[in-house]
Amino acid sequence: MIECQHFDGGLSATDFMKRGARCASILAALLAWSCAGPVPPVPTLSVDGVDPDVRDAVLAARAQAVAEPKNGQASGRLGMVLEANSIYPPAVLAYQRAIRLEPKEFAWHYYLALTFEQLSRMDEAVDTLAAALRIRPDYGPAVLKRGELLFNLGRLPESRAALESFLAQDPKSAAALYDLARVKNAQEDLSSAEDLYRRACEAYPTFGAAYYGLAVTGKRLGHDSESARNFELAERYKNDKPAAGDPVFSQMSSLSAGVLNHVVQAQQMVKRGEFQEASRLFREVLKRDPNDLNSLYGLLYLAPYLPPPPAGQPSGDDVEALYARAQRIAPKNPQVYLYHGTALVRQEKNEAAVAAYEKAIELKPDYAEAHLYLGAVLEKVNRPDQAVEHYRLALKAQPSFRPAQLQLGRLLVNLRRNREAIPALLPALKVDDANTAIVMMYLAEAYANSGDVAKGREFLEQARTRAQKTGPPEVLQEIEQGLRQLGAPIK
Repeated sequence: MIECQHFDGGLSATDFMKRGARCASILAALLAWSCAGPVPPVPTLSVDGVDPDVRDAVLAARAQAVAEPKNGQASGRLGMVLEANSIYPPAVLAYQRAIRLEPKEFAWHYYLALTFEQLSRMDEAVDTLAAALRIRPDYGPAVLKRGELLFNLGRLPESRAALESFLAQDPKSAAALYDLARVKNAQEDLSSAEDLYRRACEAYPTFGAAYYGLAVTGKRLGHDSESARNFELAERYKNDKPAAGDPVFSQMSSLSAGVLNHVVQAQQMVKRGEFQEASRLFREVLKRDPNDLNSLYGLLYLAPYLPPPPAGQPSGDDVEALYARAQRIAPKNPQVYLYHGTALVRQEKNEAAVAAYEKAIELKPDYAEAHLYLGAVLEKVNRPDQAVEHYRLALKAQPSFRPAQLQLGRLLVNLRRNREAIPALLPALKVDDANTAIVMMYLAEAYANSGDVAKGREFLEQARTRAQKTGPPEVLQEIEQGLRQLGAPIK
């Protein structure tokens, strides 16, 4: 027991107060130490029924933590392996042990906060993030995560302050602009929310969730025409968002193991356009689980995008083997036939591709992508009227499906069915992207061929203005040639 010296008349009141403060400070520190208790043990784990790769990784990390009981890095790595493989409750214990051993290590606090979030322990996640940011206040992903969690907890002023401080350092962060827009929207500051959503879309032009927020907010403000366009963009880019850019998180997530984690990694690679590496990972999964449907779908989807294999390695036959296996496992899944058809087109097996797409449509009559792809291959085999029918069916299933709008309008112009082409192409102007100038070119041709030369010239001039800014040069040359044919001056 710690005793403080009592005032016995030999000390001044000032000395007494100073000594009392020192005793209180010592007592508080000792009480804190005694309440904390000993460093908790390495958590025990049950790995029954766990994927063998995950089991081996977890047991190896735990053995290292047990072998080095005073090493915070060993306990922290155990937590990382557990979190990366979605084994959250013991990950909490491993990180808490690592924090006791290395209280100033940012990563352990940060990972613990993310694990609390996965367990829906949001208040603990926010408090732990605050502790992490005291160690490393400039780590942007942690600041953003804290702002997000505060928003989810309804602590809007705190969320706003966190996000505004981040934007002061990085004003073009699409993620921060989007998160702050959500806060402003919840606070009924709709004008500010709309501006922030728009800035998020400008910072990342394919940010689906930001377009959706912009559309909803705009509609509430009465901006109906702009809102309709933004709803279409939200649907088009619904699966796209800015990359996290979180190297600390990436160090942990790279420790994932097992079939499911490899499939998820491969799917993310596909989204990033890393087709060769995704194909390799899908094939690694199939070596361990030959009937994994996600990997079979992935390889069939990737087949048209990969270069031909080296001499002596399987090509078309390989695709057929993958298709046969997928069809055997899931004979009524229309995706199997869609991906197979696309692979057949690449091999110039067009009639077989038609049959594959028709099977996909038989299983799912409103399958917009299948109608679109079938229309394209029907054009290749010189069946344009049937192609028109399937482009229309694609749009019936999904009215804002812009690729179908473009294909239908283009084909109708080429077939000299100009009056049909105009209403097919006009909705495609609601999206502003690199194809807009081409849409305008087809509209110009359709109007001019229908007898409205002035309207055709107007669209060509608009197309020229866009192409002068965005290119490509060959499109600009084609536009200027069209203007000359319509008697317009070339600037």
